[in-house]
Amino acid sequence: MEIEKNLHMGVLLDIYGGLLTKRQFEIMDLYFNEDLSLSEIAKFYGITRQGVHDTIKHSEETLLGYDKTLKLAESNERRKNELYGFKQLALEALDECRKVSFGKNIADKVIALLEDLDEKIKEYENTDY
Repeated sequence: MEIEKNLHMGVLLDIYGGLLTKRQFEIMDLYFNEDLSLSEIAKFYGITRQGVHDTIKHSEETLLGYDKTLKLAESNERRKNELYGFKQLALEALDECRKVSFGKNIADKVIALLEDLDEKIKEYENTDY
């Protein structure tokens, strides 16, 4: 559960991180993306461990609030899932085309479609918000 939360926070930080203060973003980045401990971050900034904890909690609430309103992470995930669904349908169509003798031309078009879908999926997976 904690790993899932950390991944989600990493995604929200990618999407909305520019809306945080510079220090909030840096602390969140060190904690969620660089996997530094509260103590390591506190030492780096010359603040208390509690100060780091408070900054992270406040920043998490801020990011969750942005996403609750704007829903960009949900929208991106939905689009990616739709692309995976389209890819599955195209693979099924390709299998059907291969079963009939006159399906080669259609199969070639489905293969091209699959290549396009793979590119779109890669774009969504590698998106830097």
